[in-house]
Amino acid sequence: MRLFNNISDGFRLFLISLLTLFLELVFIRWLSSYVLYLGYFSNFVLLGCLLGIGVGALLAEKPYRLLKWLPLLLFVFMTIILFTRAQVTPNFKNYIYFSSSGIASIQLPTYILLPLIFISITAIFTTLSQDLGRLLNNFPPLKAYSLNIIGSLVGIAFFTIMSLLSLPAWIWMLSAVVMLIIILPIGRSFGNNLLLLSGVVLIVAASDYTYANIWSPYYRLNLVTGQQQSIHWVRLSQPEETSDHYVLLANGIKHQEFTNLAQSALFYQLPYSAFSKKPVFNNVLVVGAGGGNDAAIALANGVQHVDAVEIDPRIAELGKRYHPEKPYDNPRVSLYIDDARSFISKTNTKYDLIIFALPDSLVLAANTSNLRLESYLFTLESFRSVKEHLQPNGLFVLYNFYRYDWLINKITDMLYQVFGEYPVYHRYSEPQFASQDFATIFAGPKANEIDLSQPGFSRSSLEKYVPATDNWPFLYMKEPSLPSFYSYTLLIILVFAAIVIWKISPLGAINRHGLPFFFMGAAFTLIEVKSIAQFLLLFGSTWLVNSLVFFAVLLVVLIANGFAARFTFTRIWVLYLLLFISLALNFLIPIKTFLSEDMTTRYFLATVLIFSPIFFANLIYSTTFRDTKQANIAFGANLLGTVVGGAAEYLSLSLGYQNLLIIAGLFYLLAFNSFRRMLRVSIT
Repeated sequence: MRLFNNISDGFRLFLISLLTLFLELVFIRWLSSYVLYLGYFSNFVLLGCLLGIGVGALLAEKPYRLLKWLPLLLFVFMTIILFTRAQVTPNFKNYIYFSSSGIASIQLPTYILLPLIFISITAIFTTLSQDLGRLLNNFPPLKAYSLNIIGSLVGIAFFTIMSLLSLPAWIWMLSAVVMLIIILPIGRSFGNNLLLLSGVVLIVAASDYTYANIWSPYYRLNLVTGQQQSIHWVRLSQPEETSDHYVLLANGIKHQEFTNLAQSALFYQLPYSAFSKKPVFNNVLVVGAGGGNDAAIALANGVQHVDAVEIDPRIAELGKRYHPEKPYDNPRVSLYIDDARSFISKTNTKYDLIIFALPDSLVLAANTSNLRLESYLFTLESFRSVKEHLQPNGLFVLYNFYRYDWLINKITDMLYQVFGEYPVYHRYSEPQFASQDFATIFAGPKANEIDLSQPGFSRSSLEKYVPATDNWPFLYMKEPSLPSFYSYTLLIILVFAAIVIWKISPLGAINRHGLPFFFMGAAFTLIEVKSIAQFLLLFGSTWLVNSLVFFAVLLVVLIANGFAARFTFTRIWVLYLLLFISLALNFLIPIKTFLSEDMTTRYFLATVLIFSPIFFANLIYSTTFRDTKQANIAFGANLLGTVVGGAAEYLSLSLGYQNLLIIAGLFYLLAFNSFRRMLRVSIT
């Protein structure tokens, strides 16, 4: 029995689907903001959600009700996260993660903390999805699947609107709690569950208030002033404050500073002071403009106009409001909220100076892949685009704390391949910079005019490395491979998933009835990952593009489901043939083909090419799903397959994204073979 007994099963199915997708997005973003460096591994949170949903659907026929335990699990899990401040320790010599030292928290090896989070998320979503599985069996399969997809679409739209409005986390949790109360069963535990859910909202609200959290679409931001022992948290609700030095924290990690000119670090000045004669830069592009330090320095050095590109709207807003020099108020500065690679591809402007100003993110661009926000910014193709946008005597500058010499050498090797000359770089001797290999790298024609007699300057020597490309956009990996820490973590997760499936799933999920859906789930995940990666390259790695692509994928799924409901496809092998043709076209036609087109043509051609495998794959799924006797078994098996596909996605670190289509094709061959065997057994 439930609190709202007059609500139809159709609405309950819609609401649980909405809540499931919404809570999935909430956890991915919220956990990454409190578990330090989890933003680099948020796809493990997604895998836990998928496994939990699949397992919950398979438990639909069990007599016990798991939903009543969800409030307790939420309260315990979120309390532990908030009060322990656990930290992943991503310190690996051949795969770089940008981090800060001196952060007080519980540090656990990646292969321990990630499985713990994965198991916890799995348990939470299992309790939520058992009712989803039960409701799926109350409708014709395609109608149930449509209601599920529609609910998921609304869940994405709901969270996207909240991100657009920068609403705080406690509003997210309150929204989830309200939806959950509607579906909670009434019983002796109902009152206690209300208290627990209230506690969840309160502890999240308390954290938001205590740390003056500012939620951007990417990070939990905090702006602070003062010294380490007397930090003052800046609250936007209070009257505007004045300081000559602010520190911006992103997910609890020092991200950047807003300072006046006198306190600016030397590396900001180097593009202007590296020459024996002060250069004249009329038009400058700053990528990763942040709060405005680079723009302020450019203005102080007489630059006529600055195009400042920043991907995070809240960081730019904070810089506009609090930066001591107020660079974004200057009419000589144009601020753009955009993905830098996308901005460069759209502009026709030629620049005297292009600066990549510390553009290193702490989060993934998409939760279904290993792409970081800046991954497509540091590829050979991107550097070539930069070269095309430089004036004949232009200068390209990059600087960062690169952590290891090999990363500096890899970047200079890539720049040599693009510009045909050895780049110049500057290294600091000061311990605070040298200990993390801070370097400023100069390339382009004007780099030949740098005064190499100044301290710290030298010409790079050529050391060959595997370059980052649009197909393998992993600058921070020394070479293509599947790092051991990923292998160990994925092995633990997959073993856990296999044990759970073996112990609790109905027999149909792992024999002939469930295998076609299982393989289709694994294959579709790889197609989805490849499609999202391509769209982020073509249209930018912003949170909005990511949300819209994810929304579009589900919309294509819904359209395919509608086709399957209206038309009967008796020869399913024809659909498989069309699917393999579309996969082959996606494999053979390089995505760079569309980069030279105007945005309208690019969107049309890319949509047709990239979404065609998604359409045919879901037409096959819906056609097969329509005739299933137990919708929850097929649905659960499909989601369990997505976990395997999500794990297989890590092969892109070794093989690149294009080759994921080959693996997806192999999974679809297995699905086709399993379907044929199922039909033969059913006939006999």
